[in-house]
Amino acid sequence: MKKKKSLNINPYILLFSVIAVCGLLSYFIPAGSFERQVVDGKTMVVANSYKTIEANHASIIDIFRAVPYGFIGAAPIIAIILIIGGTLKIYDKTEAIPLAIYKLISRLGTKSSNLLIIAFYLIFALLGGFLGWIETMLPFTPLVVAIMLALGLDSLVAVSIVIVGMMAGFCAGPTNVLTVGIAQQISELPLFSGFSLRFAVWIIFLVGSLAYILAYANKIKKDPSKSLVADIDTSDLKYDFSTYEGKKLNSGQTLSLFALLAAFLLSLYGMFKLKWNINDMTAVFLLCGVVAGLLNKMNGNEIVNSLIEGAKSAMGGALIVGIARGVQWILETTHIVDTIINAMANALSNTSTLTAGIGIIIAVSLLNGLVPSGSGKAMALIPLVIPLGDLIGLNRQITTLCYQFGDGITNMVWFTYGSLLMFLSYGKVPYNKYLKFVAPLIIFFFIVAIGALYVAVKINYGPF
Repeated sequence: MKKKKSLNINPYILLFSVIAVCGLLSYFIPAGSFERQVVDGKTMVVANSYKTIEANHASIIDIFRAVPYGFIGAAPIIAIILIIGGTLKIYDKTEAIPLAIYKLISRLGTKSSNLLIIAFYLIFALLGGFLGWIETMLPFTPLVVAIMLALGLDSLVAVSIVIVGMMAGFCAGPTNVLTVGIAQQISELPLFSGFSLRFAVWIIFLVGSLAYILAYANKIKKDPSKSLVADIDTSDLKYDFSTYEGKKLNSGQTLSLFALLAAFLLSLYGMFKLKWNINDMTAVFLLCGVVAGLLNKMNGNEIVNSLIEGAKSAMGGALIVGIARGVQWILETTHIVDTIINAMANALSNTSTLTAGIGIIIAVSLLNGLVPSGSGKAMALIPLVIPLGDLIGLNRQITTLCYQFGDGITNMVWFTYGSLLMFLSYGKVPYNKYLKFVAPLIIFFFIVAIGALYVAVKINYGPF
């Protein structure tokens, strides 16, 4: 019997196909636009201002033009991916990180895999839930992959720790700046109010998804043939730890590891106290790489060459992010994204409170495939759904909660989200196999989200 060949979807072809389909839709969906005004430095949609405008159909050249314009739109994210990739290559050359990983595993032993999974998952869940970090952590995924492979697990465990940990945390994030923060500002709510319910959902998401990942990890630890990616060769993703036997971290390597920790802490301080953006964090990690090189007695040429080599290894994923951003560009250029948003808002206008809340979650989840940016969608959607909620008795805290769930849950599955594809590429995990793994979790997250919405409606969830 002939063995069925596994279907591996090329992410570049997939994303470009989505751009082409969106361009084709411009011939069938009427062009339209909302009026927009600048409030406190933010461009916001004016409610009930939608009007049809002259069609701007996408030409063949527009479809290809979406790619470079996507790169321009995603430039800050692409920059931090390349810079952190280069910085980590410096750490590889100094052997600071692989030696530290070897020491960690040697001390804890491979039987400590559950403990390490929990530790890493908590780190990513905290970063996603309380800081809203996702793209910033992309280049650190290979380190998690190397550790999980060294523990006898597969790369699917590694990428799920990062993806599910960070994005589930992001989705229910109690203080997620990029969704909760922006949405509450637009909704004129106290910043990060309603913390208690979001924190409860965050805990439920965390416990449920972590238990699921641990169950899979323990299953394949006992029987590796049950791995969903057993047929994928990941030998090149492993560190050859045999070369580190008997070695100790020297002073330069130790200090460079502290420099990496300092970079994280400085980024956190800058984000909360100095209002830094992603470019500022990129600069911190570039400085960290240069300092690490100097501490380990690398000369200028060695540092620069390592940065270039690391950037090259991260280039494939960075291109994915840029092409994915092209989907949003083609929709905005043809002026059909506002038409889609308006149609979704109208569909929810004559429904009950609970049904409208569920409808908002579903509508945002669908739109998430076209406009993955959480902050970008907040600017466009919140000014529309807030008046809708006001009319049907859905208070503003509940409306922002619905937006948060709709934006966050499907980040874990939408193939148009370039960062998701990049996470998977670091572990050589095919999208279809990842989807098979994560599907039960997505159902779990939606059930919890709807349950939380039901509670919110019953208690008239407000700013507390």
